[in-house]
Amino acid sequence: MASTRKENDVTLDFRRLDFSVMSEKGLPDPYLQPKPIKLLELFGGIGAPRRALQNVGFNIRSIDYVECLPYAVLAYNQIFQCGPAPQDIRIWNMSPDIVVHGSPCQDFSNEGKNNINTGRSILFERTLQILDPEPLNGMPELSRQPKVIIWENVPGLLWKFQDCLEYYIQVMENFGYQSYYKILTASDYNIPQNRDRVFVVSILKSVANSDQFTFPDKMIQKWKLKDFIDKSVSFSDPAVQLKEAERAIIGSLPDGTLTVREGTKKGYAEIYEWQIVNLAIPGSKNRRGRVGNNAKTITTSPRQAVCYNGQVRMLTAKEYLRLMGFKDQDYRKMRDAGITDPQICSLAGNSICVPVLEALFRKLVDLNIICKPEDTF
Repeated sequence: MASTRKENDVTLDFRRLDFSVMSEKGLPDPYLQPKPIKLLELFGGIGAPRRALQNVGFNIRSIDYVECLPYAVLAYNQIFQCGPAPQDIRIWNMSPDIVVHGSPCQDFSNEGKNNINTGRSILFERTLQILDPEPLNGMPELSRQPKVIIWENVPGLLWKFQDCLEYYIQVMENFGYQSYYKILTASDYNIPQNRDRVFVVSILKSVANSDQFTFPDKMIQKWKLKDFIDKSVSFSDPAVQLKEAERAIIGSLPDGTLTVREGTKKGYAEIYEWQIVNLAIPGSKNRRGRVGNNAKTITTSPRQAVCYNGQVRMLTAKEYLRLMGFKDQDYRKMRDAGITDPQICSLAGNSICVPVLEALFRKLVDLNIICKPEDTF
């Protein structure tokens, strides 16, 4: 049956309806209800876009969330205290204001196989099918085009698979979007992690100021690594112990300064208080740049250690989450649901850095491309 929905019809969240304001049809009047910003998360992980919008101050309706990893779905539902909710088919539609997707990046990544034909990263094609406003094989999957679409992926997309990026941007152009892309670094947005990611921001051309977008300016970094470290963790806790091969590359100088073996002429790097040591691939003879003041890029199997009080210990799952912009309560909710620390580490490595998304959303608000947070209540 053909839809009779008008362009400006409002999708309602029955958990927020005011049943004292009724329409002539016996349903809550949609035009007198709160109008939360509607978010569609594809390859949604643990909900970084939703967390970022919450932090900016939005009232959010997550109209759908797509993720294949069972414990990621469990984590998301625990963090946001959500799950399948009753919906009335008479007023339901799929019309997001914002779509955020981060298709699997392993094929584009330096840590992966760098093979576009393995079939995982090509899942972004499925995203394009969902976004297509005029598909050849039937009705569009979205009842209205979103104002903003954000794609996040690894930097390898720019230099190893630029054809893929150019194809994506051309398709978005055909769909009516103006696209912008840039590598953003988490440490430029007040998170002490050297995490570079490509962000492609596509804005519907019919939206005012769609041609005025620029990426957010770098922020002054006021938080240091030590602000993210849980000082209550015991160095004797088995969960933070170095593996034998990792301990083997840690040494010390006559003055007591700790060192880590590196593939340089010098052969080692000094480790000072509140520095990170990347212990990945301890047997490598060529590895350099193991030590830094910021965390290295958090992967799905991170092996990063921190030095303080003259000792070195591994980072905890809670600390990895903090370094992605999540809260301690998010960690507790995941653990209460039975999600293990190694699984939480993997989820952190697969996520998008929340403060980077916050900066992007604030920029879109400043340009009036998306509504102000106070207008969603």
